[in-house]
Amino acid sequence: MGKIGKISTIKKEYNNTQLQTMQGGLASQGMTRIPGTGVFKYPYKEISGQYRTGLDPTAAYIKRIADPIEREMEVERVTALRTKLEELLGGVDLVPRAPFWTYGLSTSADDQQHVQPVKLLDDDNYFDLTTPFQELAFSWLRVHPTIASSYQAWERGEYPADIQFYVADDEIENAVIFKKKQLINKAIVKFDSMTPDKKKKVARLLGLPVTDDSREDLVYNLVDNMLKQTEFKNGKYSGLNPVEVFNRFAEMKENLLHIKDLVKQATLHSIYRIKPNGKVYEGEFEVAKDDEELIKFLADDDNQDELITLEQKLKTKKLASV
Repeated sequence: MGKIGKISTIKKEYNNTQLQTMQGGLASQGMTRIPGTGVFKYPYKEISGQYRTGLDPTAAYIKRIADPIEREMEVERVTALRTKLEELLGGVDLVPRAPFWTYGLSTSADDQQHVQPVKLLDDDNYFDLTTPFQELAFSWLRVHPTIASSYQAWERGEYPADIQFYVADDEIENAVIFKKKQLINKAIVKFDSMTPDKKKKVARLLGLPVTDDSREDLVYNLVDNMLKQTEFKNGKYSGLNPVEVFNRFAEMKENLLHIKDLVKQATLHSIYRIKPNGKVYEGEFEVAKDDEELIKFLADDDNQDELITLEQKLKTKKLASV
């Protein structure tokens, strides 16, 4: 057997001091069900009437993937896989509403024009991914809502406690980790190439506690640690990928980066106040509906006097706080 896919049983522990049950007796023998028995799985049908095939780049489960890197990789993977399987299976249509996915239309267990159920046994269930029909089965099983995407996902509580199986797909997990590390390393190299002044501007815009007097090694360590986080835990960018946000600022034009940093510092030094509704005030006067409107105003060539005035105000505030 060449490349393989694997779906394994989740082994659960039961308290032997409590009332003896069949599940507890089986668990004491390292089993989850009576030997020889299994669970039949069929492709999951969404409320919309579409089947969750594991081959649809527009599927709802893909749109729910929070991490943009994982989401992009999954779109690329399923798109290529569907094209390959449709060709290998003689041009059969594998879109989510295709007749292929309706098991009731199957005429026999050998009917390759319609999907077949899969019996999962109490152990490791292997799929030969060099065989088109087995690769097809593995594709819809790995996104089935009654099968955890990984053992770790089940442990984290992302699936109900009574889920019995999980996908043991180290290859995809390793590919995601590799891709993320590549992007992190590229971001760090990009940060390394910046001037000390730009490094501080980018760090401040990322919400890090950096001032004009911060040492370069401190700034580097703060940004390096942030880039290695899975997401921002709080603040303006809460829930977003740090590398993605970093790249926005790293690739920004110098004049716009300067103005964004200027507004950020002016807010930190109480020149501006941003109210809960987002409006920006200077003293008792509203100066903009939000910080983005203020940045656009200051970036306009016709408003350079206001920009210079703000720079002077900030410089005065900093001197007064020394």
